[in-house]
Amino acid sequence: MKIIHAKMLPYNLKLKKPFRSAHETILFRTITLIVLVSDDGQRGYGELEAFTEPNYTPETQKTARFIICQHLLPLLKNKKLTCPEDVSTIFATVQGNQMAKAALETAVWDLFAKHAHKSLAQLLSEHSQLRYRQNITVGISLGAQVEASKMTSEISAAAVQGYQRIKLKVTNSSEIKTFSKIRPFLPKLKYMLDANSSFSLKNIAQLKELEKADISMLEQPLATTDFSAHAELQKQLHIPICLDENIFSLDDVRTAYHLGSAQAINLKLSRVGGLANALQIIRFCNTHGLLVWCGGMLEGGIGRAANLALASLESLPFPGDISASNRYYQEDVIEEQFHLKSGKLTLPASIGIGVTLKKEIEDHLLKQIDLLNTL
Repeated sequence: MKIIHAKMLPYNLKLKKPFRSAHETILFRTITLIVLVSDDGQRGYGELEAFTEPNYTPETQKTARFIICQHLLPLLKNKKLTCPEDVSTIFATVQGNQMAKAALETAVWDLFAKHAHKSLAQLLSEHSQLRYRQNITVGISLGAQVEASKMTSEISAAAVQGYQRIKLKVTNSSEIKTFSKIRPFLPKLKYMLDANSSFSLKNIAQLKELEKADISMLEQPLATTDFSAHAELQKQLHIPICLDENIFSLDDVRTAYHLGSAQAINLKLSRVGGLANALQIIRFCNTHGLLVWCGGMLEGGIGRAANLALASLESLPFPGDISASNRYYQEDVIEEQFHLKSGKLTLPASIGIGVTLKKEIEDHLLKQIDLLNTL
């Protein structure tokens, strides 16, 4: 297989309500839609998940699009691909820029799945030698709230919708205290807290208070590059620590494991450079007893479909951050809807990623400049 055409389209998704984390408050989510066309005429779709500002990772939508156009697509031009993993090898000369790589790599996986007349989940299952599930238990990520009444309302609404695991963003000690107060009133739900690097080792006393709250894990409490401080905290904390922003590669997972920095890994395929790298991380975690699960990036419909296919693998039983279609956005980019039923989402039935762009959006995407033929 060769890639003969490449086009991309930045697109703004409007959230139903602001989403607040320690990094920023989001009102609009900018993504970039990618289409790659193979020499047999098949189209593969990807989605660039970098944020507008370099708060979560160093990449932004603008810088990632530049890397795609100036460095990654030239490497793909005229290359014969025998399997989707070839993309990671081809891109190895470009350091970092994981989200830019993942946007193209996911589209190539979509192409290979369509070429084989299989779903993306089936193809991932074959390449990982792991079985996959049609119905995937999912959780929900809720923005930070200071007031107990608003936090309770958000959690209660998510529980009514059927989500089986609640992740709450916390940005300071006050929000931790608020959660600890309301926790006894909603006892049956599975909780985790995501701090997005809001704390330091000076906050150990406050963080240890969470041991009374019966949470599944505490995600990214400390700095995004500090494995040693997380290891020190994990020694003193009975709650499992989960790393997110620290993890860009399999080497980062190895570092976390050998230092004892965490007991769980939030796996985001876009943050680790794509599906091939994600499968390597899953294998390592399964072998070494680390819990691994699929996080979310406020994806649009293309990104959500790819993430759901990865989350379908049987070795990722912990509910991921993959919400129903109507959770975040006023209007998504795809025709299909992901509906929550008994706390689960169902894989699309079609081949490839299994979803289709809305006609007006796809028409606009296909009218864009062919990036490969301008090189």
